[in-house]
Amino acid sequence: MASKTTNSEQTGEQQSASSEAQFPDLTVRAEGPADRLRRVNEPGKADCLETVEVELAAEYDIDSYDEWRNLVDPDYAIHGQTVEKGTIIDDLLDRLEGHYRRQSSSRYEAPDWNLTVTGSATAWRRLFMEFTQMRGSDSDRAHKGTLRLKRLLAAGVVDTGAALAALELINQYDLDRSTDTFIAEVTDSTDGE
Repeated sequence: MASKTTNSEQTGEQQSASSEAQFPDLTVRAEGPADRLRRVNEPGKADCLETVEVELAAEYDIDSYDEWRNLVDPDYAIHGQTVEKGTIIDDLLDRLEGHYRRQSSSRYEAPDWNLTVTGSATAWRRLFMEFTQMRGSDSDRAHKGTLRLKRLLAAGVVDTGAALAALELINQYDLDRSTDTFIAEVTDSTDGE
């Protein structure tokens, strides 16, 4: 079972100048086992809830910076984690039609799920240079952006586009930052092709 949802509703709230521009094309993808819950109402019997195990694949296009911060916020580190995969997957499941829940007792972990945020190098660069509200010069923002991209890579939730974006930022702004992590990600992804 696969589902793709898109949020295109206008909230009517005041937006900053950067959020008026087209948000970069970033997509959250998750695959893993879930339970589909269904209420069974048979005449003359008590109501009960039926649970059916399913393999689920879901995608969600991130349409705004607020959605990015609510879904995948690399600054939000609780319990020592940059990204809480379980929470992200639970949010995705809540967006689907029907009633689904993960088959895990951990609120933060989701070891049996594959979770990835995908986007081009240009999309990742734009996210951190145009939409992320960081103070300082362009060079300072690029430095902070590469640090956040490194954290997301370490958490295993971003694709090669994020590593390429970091390498481009390091090169463009001549940042004094190690490129080993980003080069390893690009090399690993091209070795698999």
